[in-house]
Amino acid sequence: MTAPRDLRVAIAFLTRIPADDGRILDADGLSRAASWFPVVGLLVGGVVGGVRVLADLALPAGPATVLAIAAGILLTGAFHEDGLADIADGVGAHVPRERKLEILRDSRVGTYGALAVALPLLLAYACLTPLDGEAFVAAVVTAHVLGRWSGLPHSRLAPPARPDGSGALVRATTRGLIGATVLATVTAFVAFGAADGAVIVGVALAVTLAGGLWLARVLGGTTGDSYGAVNKLVELATYATVAALITG
Repeated sequence: MTAPRDLRVAIAFLTRIPADDGRILDADGLSRAASWFPVVGLLVGGVVGGVRVLADLALPAGPATVLAIAAGILLTGAFHEDGLADIADGVGAHVPRERKLEILRDSRVGTYGALAVALPLLLAYACLTPLDGEAFVAAVVTAHVLGRWSGLPHSRLAPPARPDGSGALVRATTRGLIGATVLATVTAFVAFGAADGAVIVGVALAVTLAGGLWLARVLGGTTGDSYGAVNKLVELATYATVAALITG
């Protein structure tokens, strides 16, 4: 039975939890594990939501939200924030495509990258702070599930920009994509009801397709950073959609 093994691979890849057995995470293993990515989103979102609920017992909503967001970043090692920062630096540079791909591999963070970290944090804080504990948990769980789900359709939008790059590590199977889509949709519907859930899933799908296709055109295909960037954009779009639906 491979499901537990694939789940451990997904957890080890997307978080700092040492769930794997130490073997190298290769393309075949990650592609099989991709169907479990939304389950990892449930885990991360649950931790973020739990921290906010506990912090609410002693702190106002603002500081409690900061602690919750920080918990998610620590749990994932800022995995997707790093991808968004690299994409911002690479795409923001007025240089040829090959130079953009080189910038993505540069560990240094430029002006665009720094802004791509700071502004999303501010947006997440602004959208989530007004929510009560129950709505907050629903928002972060749904956002993290949809964010991780986005990697599966993203992997089917274009070939890797480089055959030896991290964009070649994940190629979701049709069965895995269908299963992950069902889980992500059910999560949104359970959290927000059919009507609002459909809006949230629709926004996530639109951001995934628009972001993934645009980055593939600019970069010549998918990259590891494009996966991270689209994941983060879907998460943020979900927060903004929930805020609009609940408080707008």
